[in-house]
Amino acid sequence: MPYIAQSFIDDLPNQIDIVDLINKRLPLKKSGSDYRAPCPFHGGKNSNFAVNAHKQFYHCFKCGESGGAISFIQKFDNLNFVEAIETIAGEFGLPIEYDSKSKPVDPRLERYRTLSKKVADFYTNQLRNSPAKDKAVSYAKARGISGQIAKRFELGFASPGNKDLMLNFQNSEQDIADLKTLGLLKEGQYGDYDFFRDRLMFPIHNSKGNVIAFGGRAFDNDAKAKYLNSSESVIFSKSRELYGLHHARKYSRAMDYVLVVEGYMDVVAMHQAGITKVVATLGTATSAEHLLILMRTTNVVVFCFDGDEAGRSAAWKALKITLPLTKAGVTFKFLFLPDGEDPDSLVKKESAKAFEDRIDVAQPLSQFLFGHIKSKVAFDTIEGKTQFLEQVSVLIKTVNYEVYQQQLVEGVAQIVGQSVDQVRVIFDQEAPQPQEQPAVYIDTQANYENHEEVDFHDFSDHSDFEPTPVIKLSNMKALMSKMITLVLNYPILADATAEVRVRTIDNSEVLLELIRSAQIDENISQTELIKPFQNKQGIFRRLNELCALEPFLSETQAREEFLSILNSIERQQKGRQIKASIHHAHTLEEQQEIMQGILKSKRKP
Repeated sequence: MPYIAQSFIDDLPNQIDIVDLINKRLPLKKSGSDYRAPCPFHGGKNSNFAVNAHKQFYHCFKCGESGGAISFIQKFDNLNFVEAIETIAGEFGLPIEYDSKSKPVDPRLERYRTLSKKVADFYTNQLRNSPAKDKAVSYAKARGISGQIAKRFELGFASPGNKDLMLNFQNSEQDIADLKTLGLLKEGQYGDYDFFRDRLMFPIHNSKGNVIAFGGRAFDNDAKAKYLNSSESVIFSKSRELYGLHHARKYSRAMDYVLVVEGYMDVVAMHQAGITKVVATLGTATSAEHLLILMRTTNVVVFCFDGDEAGRSAAWKALKITLPLTKAGVTFKFLFLPDGEDPDSLVKKESAKAFEDRIDVAQPLSQFLFGHIKSKVAFDTIEGKTQFLEQVSVLIKTVNYEVYQQQLVEGVAQIVGQSVDQVRVIFDQEAPQPQEQPAVYIDTQANYENHEEVDFHDFSDHSDFEPTPVIKLSNMKALMSKMITLVLNYPILADATAEVRVRTIDNSEVLLELIRSAQIDENISQTELIKPFQNKQGIFRRLNELCALEPFLSETQAREEFLSILNSIERQQKGRQIKASIHHAHTLEEQQEIMQGILKSKRKP
């Protein structure tokens, strides 16, 4: 998406009235020079919440929440920064100004989203009118789904027929082509057929409420695939979307926590019980992107898992992804359910209040971390304590938040009955020895054409001549980081041509391995892409950070940017090699030939 112009953001408070904006959501009463109301963020009946029209500012004298119009909409409407600006501009009829240097939005994206909404409407209509709808209706009723909640989530029905969806769109060649691109139609030996058949359908929405994909639940619990998801596409990435996030923001007054469950039905069941701050991953393990989205949404993330071995194994994977991303102000908890229960069954057996009580007393991350490792060793023995220290030290070292890391070290000291200094010494002893590993860098604010100027008068045949690199090393690092970020977010960029070209670039081992992995499976998740680097903690941590890409690009934009960077690196490296070779020139003619090569290397192709 294009960037919103900074000048528009800066001037937005001057073009609106914060009193009108807030009054639409919270009735305000005039009180002196301010407007007052009970605070929407901490509750209570007293009018502690004040809005100042002159300063375009709000402040609660009880809980301290304060800020401007954008901040209020972010918190009250549960939106991110860009969504808040778009909401405010829409309410006041202001055309948003975008940065003229940003690339235009890929026109296919809006077409795909529009078509996806039509498909959702088709499935919803099938749930009402299909001759085969009875099994879907009966299933929904048996699971306790009311008509209101079914409407909230736009539930639908994919009938048993092989071509019902295709026939509905057969009059548009473009729609048929797009349905194939989105994975909703498949090509088989006997012709095209619908991907989803005989399933309860769950449209998947992005944070703005646009339908971008689908999930389908089989009616038979013994089905080979109980749940199916749409294929990943330019508008849908499983590792970047959370089912129910749009609904959680829309139907929750405050996002003081978010419950992360495992399935669509769990999300729907929670809403049915009145618990709306709940999301689910889309058939994948929790990813770094999921966590970054959740951390922008709430300050308390509660992972909910079954209490069996499989559930605890999944929770442990989530913990290891979480540790490097912990930061100030965010708390992570783990809620384990009784054996044989899932959120859907348990909330029906108990009550919404009882389930929320469980959420309140969920294990903090540190408690689960220490308890899980203790359960895997003979902790009452010296050997067991040694194993505990060895295993916990490896994980604590992945924490980048220094204050939290120190608290974890102190927690370990209490558990093993030693001083913090003693534990620190043990941790240092257990630290893996540094290896010669290719570096991965974060700087994404790169100027792709930041070549240093070459002064040809400096060249001579002096024997003490030391060639200067054509580019600054930091710039090359930034470019390499950007290419890695693009491959992590768009594995489809990794083709044989890219591999051949990257192979010639110095210090490109990490990028090259990512490209090779992505060629094997173009739908590979980020988690699987970076998995081979788990034993190289520095690189693995950096790759987790580089997984995040904002603003998101279309596949076309990503490919253009990747090739632009690749071209730039190749030119710069070639220039550096040519310039270095001047030192070995023996004649004037050789020097002139090399200088001509340098000139060519600086020209854009």
